Amino acid sequence: MSSPLSSVPVERRRRAAASAGLAAALLVAVGVVPWAGSAPGTLRIFSTVALAVAVLFALIGWGLLASVRADRAEARVDAAIAEAVTEFEFDCGHDHDPDEMRLTCPPGDACAHDCAICLGSTWRS
Repeated sequence: MSSPLSSVPVERRRRAAASAGLAAALLVAVGVVPWAGSAPGTLRIFSTVALAVAVLFALIGWGLLASVRADRAEARVDAAIAEAVTEFEFDCGHDHDPDEMRLTCPPGDACAHDCAICLGSTWRS
């Protein structure tokens, strides 16, 4: 399943997640300090806002890392499918597209190809 985030390279998303994590850690440190000792109410309000923003940055970092894991899992599945499809020989003269799991006929060709004919002898046990 593709998402708009998949168009961003994995390494760039990992760096963005690390940056979001560091910003969240810094904001947590800034937000906790006023609550550790005596501080005016205004400063405690600002520290509460900093803690809320820290949670937001942490969620953004988590989402970026989750998208990286999902893309890597999808790549492993795609590689397994490609490996499985290449094990079979197709000698019917048509180009079988493993990404779409269907055949691709040449343009202008009146394609009356039946996959059951060429795949039946190879895939059926």
